[in-house]
Amino acid sequence: MCFLGAKYKRHANLTMPLLRRGKISKYFNLIVDCTDKLMLDRWRLLKKDHIHCDIVQQCEHLLLILCGHIGFNYDLEMSIDNALTQALHDYLAVFKTTLYMPQIMCKIYLKFNLKYRKAKLTIEQYLNRIIKQEQNGNSESIHDLTRTSLIDSLVHSIQKDEKIEALKTEEEKKGLSHNEIIHEMLLLLVGGFETTSTALAWFIHLMSKNPHVQIKLKAELAENPYLVDQLDSLVYLDAVIREVLRFSAPSIAILRTLMKNDRLPASGAQLYKGDQVTISTYNLHWDTRYWKIDPKLFCPERFLENSPDKNDHPCAFIPFGGGHRQCIGQDLNLK
Repeated sequence: MCFLGAKYKRHANLTMPLLRRGKISKYFNLIVDCTDKLMLDRWRLLKKDHIHCDIVQQCEHLLLILCGHIGFNYDLEMSIDNALTQALHDYLAVFKTTLYMPQIMCKIYLKFNLKYRKAKLTIEQYLNRIIKQEQNGNSESIHDLTRTSLIDSLVHSIQKDEKIEALKTEEEKKGLSHNEIIHEMLLLLVGGFETTSTALAWFIHLMSKNPHVQIKLKAELAENPYLVDQLDSLVYLDAVIREVLRFSAPSIAILRTLMKNDRLPASGAQLYKGDQVTISTYNLHWDTRYWKIDPKLFCPERFLENSPDKNDHPCAFIPFGGGHRQCIGQDLNLK
């Protein structure tokens, strides 16, 4: 197993099992209650002549709180209206600037960017506070092998002696360093703040622009019990969510690093080990070669059973990437 593979496996063994649907489904009522309290109830109180509402900001607020509860067993509601939200905005803004920089330039840019360093420090202060709370609240169960939440699993995986572990090969290492745990937590926090909230905001926008879809969706919800064990019966809802992710994917591209030399079959372009390849999600989702129903149309029916697009190319729809390294948070997005 290569270095990257061993490191990935060490992290994935801790995080992936706790972000699967079976684990997430127990938070179903919490998700519904938070959505009612933090968004819908507030909208119902707005006056009829109210004309502006920052949907993106409210979606970010909701998803951060849900990530806090689901991933960290921590209430972030009091934190979101102050430094944390601004730090996440600043962190992402600077990070996006570096996406297509050469690696050496990226490291130099981030090292000397004061805005990025300040945002990173603020976020890490919050995450360290969450770790400390988990350590203080669960010290009596430190030998319990049954983990029920991501933060529980991460905290109890902290390496006892990071210096000794650092001397081992990736295949020999056990657990995660404190810095690696911070990175895992940051990834989930950013995912909820950015991609999932963006998908929710697009869902709201697209429903407002396509009233015929909204009517069909409401009819399905009215006919079916909206319970966690009945979600599979909401076929049209599933199609709508998938179409939102196709029509306006939160992630515009997927990055992969080549593990060996290769050559593109159509163009003959030579690729080399270590090259970073960018796969455009947008281009695939809107490519007329792969969609029989016009991809420029917002049409959830393309994902229904009898649709001509139902069994099209499996890589034409990849909002979460593909393969064993696809996004581990997809069960938070798809029902």
